[in-house]
Amino acid sequence: MAKIVFWSPDPGRGNTSNTLAIGTMIGQDYDIRTLITQTQFRRPNLENAFMKAKELQFRNLVNTTTSGMDNLERLFKSKRLSADSISDHTISLEAGRLDLLMGTKKSEAHENFPSIAGAIFDEADRYYQAVILDIHSGNNSSVSEQLIQDADIVVITLSQDTSVIESYVEQKDWPDNLQEKSKIILLGQYDKYSKYNVTNIKRNFKIDDPIYGLPYCSEFRDAINDKDVLNWFRRARNAGKRHPSYSFFQEVRKISKDLLIQIGVNTEIKRIERGVS
Repeated sequence: MAKIVFWSPDPGRGNTSNTLAIGTMIGQDYDIRTLITQTQFRRPNLENAFMKAKELQFRNLVNTTTSGMDNLERLFKSKRLSADSISDHTISLEAGRLDLLMGTKKSEAHENFPSIAGAIFDEADRYYQAVILDIHSGNNSSVSEQLIQDADIVVITLSQDTSVIESYVEQKDWPDNLQEKSKIILLGQYDKYSKYNVTNIKRNFKIDDPIYGLPYCSEFRDAINDKDVLNWFRRARNAGKRHPSYSFFQEVRKISKDLLIQIGVNTEIKRIERGVS
């Protein structure tokens, strides 16, 4: 149905953690088939964040020489890749709703990898209603260029640093095909008390794209370090106003809903009743 790409012009802005938060919330709040994956080389931070909840499956994959993505590449080369085969090579995080595709174990992209990755996610798009991709930051990745080209919407991770905002407005170091894409801006580790809040940034820098702020959350960061994001979301996402992570979940839920609306999901019909997992 739709490919949602998370990209940042610079590494270290929280692109992977933003992908984790939005992807996990969609998988737990909505009855749609969602795939989450990353196309990083050497840094599987996204998939590691789910490891504690699915230790056996991860252990089995770690002990093999290939991964889900690499297996799908072999299927593509042998002309046996299909929409149904995608889910067969994933780890189910939420049954029928959220699947994790392990990234490649290759240390770098070979010449044909961008087009192969594009073909794999095109096929995944036929089975899943949302394909969520955490891609390499910056403007020097042929894989990222391909996936931005194929994306239905690009979530751009920035910060409240004015130099970062100015570079975005001036389109410095943008991938060539980003201009024509539907985009939203997500400010990571957001401080709502800053002078440079969402409203002022949008007005002062004359930005037309939707902008959201996702506040820093100590418990979320701990869950990532504990490799237990899935279980933490299950326990805490519906907590009341006195919970220390309440505002974080409120914003993640708002962003997730608005993003799904933009890709054509009826969020009123697909929303899972609170407390049902």
